[in-house]
Amino acid sequence: MAAEQAARRERVTGEPRGVRPLPRHRAQSEIDEQTALGGAYVRSLMRSQLRAALTGFAVLALTVATLPLALRALDDPTVTWYVLGFALYPPLGLIAWWYVRTAERNERDFARLVADRPVEGRASESHPTREHPTPNHPTPNHPPQGRPTEGRVTP
Repeated sequence: MAAEQAARRERVTGEPRGVRPLPRHRAQSEIDEQTALGGAYVRSLMRSQLRAALTGFAVLALTVATLPLALRALDDPTVTWYVLGFALYPPLGLIAWWYVRTAERNERDFARLVADRPVEGRASESHPTREHPTPNHPTPNHPPQGRPTEGRVTP
């Protein structure tokens, strides 16, 4: 009798269970949905870009404003032309280089923040998406999670 039972094995299976990814909201979705947190991210980027622009403008304005005084103190036309033709461009180039480097760093930091930062503890507020389905809203590639209500018998 034991040999008959061992020969006749049946395997009962349910719906295939996939590994469900952890519910994660990215900062990008916060920005796209125009939530308060997304608005704070965008305002932070705008503030940092404005700070860099105002700093660069202040240094430029200080350089240009003091230039006539420096040229008047030199009181030599040849030196004045050399200052205007050659000596003025390196500081202007350094201001521009600093501003571009700072603006790109701000944007890179913002992009890293948007791409990498998950918001933890928001599983109950998750919205159904194609990448992260909830048990009530399955997609074709992600079957519903939980115990199957009906099993199928396979020989």
